[in-house]
Amino acid sequence: MDLLAYAKDISRRIEAQATRVNVPVAVSIIDIHGNIILKHRMNGAPVFAADLSERKAYTSALVGIRTAEMSPLVQPGQPLFPMMSVSGGKYFSMGGGAPLKVDGQLVAGVGVSGGTVEQDVEIMEAGLREPVAASTPDMKLEVVVIPVSDVDRAKRFYGGLGWRLDIDYATGDDYRVIQFTPPGSGCSIIFGTNVTTAAPGSAKGLHLIVSDIEATRRDLLRRGVAISELFHDAGGVFHHAASKDLVRGPNPERKSYASYASFSDPDGNAWVFQEVTARLTGHIAPGDTSFTPELTNVVRGASASKPSFERADALVHEPSTAALLQPKIAGETHVQ
Repeated sequence: MDLLAYAKDISRRIEAQATRVNVPVAVSIIDIHGNIILKHRMNGAPVFAADLSERKAYTSALVGIRTAEMSPLVQPGQPLFPMMSVSGGKYFSMGGGAPLKVDGQLVAGVGVSGGTVEQDVEIMEAGLREPVAASTPDMKLEVVVIPVSDVDRAKRFYGGLGWRLDIDYATGDDYRVIQFTPPGSGCSIIFGTNVTTAAPGSAKGLHLIVSDIEATRRDLLRRGVAISELFHDAGGVFHHAASKDLVRGPNPERKSYASYASFSDPDGNAWVFQEVTARLTGHIAPGDTSFTPELTNVVRGASASKPSFERADALVHEPSTAALLQPKIAGETHVQ
């Protein structure tokens, strides 16, 4: 089995429960040989919690029982009393550790620390009661196909953006494929001749994530690319399709995920820049003000009602949104 994937799933479930009860914790998972598989401290958890969670996990992994059950067994004269003086004090009898078994076989131990002993135990047990999610293979977006009418014109345009040209391959049977990769992107675009039957200019709502949207807009203007003014949506979660719902200028507090600008290529394929300065990871810790209040409430509400282990930064949007925002010349987007 994939022990790391299994450990990540256990950790996500426990941290989701800790978020629901508002008790930040540290989680450690150690295999039966004493090796650390995973160790993570949530924002707001005490610094010492990481060490305590590791000791709890170590004990449960090597002894095979819950640490809460250890206390009567390690008293003077009891079977496990000598064990507490070996392994440099790694064994621990405070509640919050449990063995992890797959098909009845011990594979690891988990330790939770951050609240009171009672809270640690309750969070751990609630997390372990959730069904283990089936292992899902990684699926990474690799290529987006862009339909264009003039291949050489498109090549000049995307090269002019400063994107890296990866390939330009042609054969004698009217086939040509060109690939560009935006700076810092793990995903590329492909266009050419006979690579898609989609209508030129029909790709809409393509989002490019940037850390400084004002600097990015200035760079495109310097390159002679027509780009809209910055805009945001008063709704605070994503941007509406209709321009009447949009507000001119970036988000006033420059919250992450909240500021946009748009442009299009010569065929009308529509792109949107979105400024992301802090990533959503499935939960938002108390006191974290990186995101708009609306987005914060949505994420916390979803976490409170049902554990969600999917990335929250892949927000669904209407494909026609960017098309409504495309300027024919720089600064022509109409927002409130």
